Amino acid sequence: MPFLVEEALRYLVRAKDGGRLPHSYLITGADGSGKRDLARKFFAELNQTAAVESHPDYHLVEPESKSRRILVEQIRQLEESLRMKSREGGWKFGVVVDADRMMPQASNAFLKTLEEPPLKSILCLLTAVPEALLETVQSRCIRISLRMPVVPALDPAGDAFLSIVARVCRERPNTIAGALTLARAFQDQLQSIRAAIESEHDEKLSEETEMYRQRTDGRWLEREEERLLVLTESRYVKARSRLIDCLMEWFAEATRFQSGAQDASSAKPEIRQFAEQNSVPELLRRYRALVGLQENLSRNIQEALAIEVAFIEAFGPASDK
Repeated sequence: MPFLVEEALRYLVRAKDGGRLPHSYLITGADGSGKRDLARKFFAELNQTAAVESHPDYHLVEPESKSRRILVEQIRQLEESLRMKSREGGWKFGVVVDADRMMPQASNAFLKTLEEPPLKSILCLLTAVPEALLETVQSRCIRISLRMPVVPALDPAGDAFLSIVARVCRERPNTIAGALTLARAFQDQLQSIRAAIESEHDEKLSEETEMYRQRTDGRWLEREEERLLVLTESRYVKARSRLIDCLMEWFAEATRFQSGAQDASSAKPEIRQFAEQNSVPELLRRYRALVGLQENLSRNIQEALAIEVAFIEAFGPASDK
């Protein structure tokens, strides 16, 4: 049964008080369910401290900013930090955020840490898609599932696009035609996002041009125009990433439902239908296509082509394997 964060914390405290404190936990739940918050509160409880993420015994690992992957070097550095003596004599924590993003080498390195955990250390793997982890990693952790305190509100772009996803998956599930329809709809959504950002910045530049035209030598406005061009691209990339994240969470929810980790009554009908058409391994394969899309776009691969390929993998025919 999934917990709220405070319920899960009470469960962990009872385990500590009863002397039944395992070394490793797999904390699962949708984005926004409080996985990271639970790890922080658990550390604060064990070490009786309010300063957590700045604490020398709290070691955090997250996906690399560009590749969105966790590399073996990060895991090895974490293991080295955990094997050092506690700075303040308390519990040492290794927290891996988005643990499903571990590369194969990183997963194997982490498995060794799980098999031989450093003394007085706690390992917390946080993920929305636990099934994407090696089974050997999952089996060595106590799983704690979290549920959302409230249903999160999507941003308008994400909400609009997921409505299209639901319709296409209902009418043309697992087809090339449906996948290409979604790829075009996704690109149309991105064009609308870029147009809105550019319009906002053009309006701002126009106002500043009118205001400063008689007060500067023109170089300031040129620099401001260059700054807004860079800001436009930055905002667009962030919005694109958020939209892909919304879609990834859609797949993650389908995976949780199909694997039995989420109650049927809490899953949306369109997600239940999509989940029932695919096995858990198939859903994970489709999910990984979107992970790959994020990675490819971070490497500046041609956007339209990357989207089309990823959407065929995510929404096209099932794999023959």
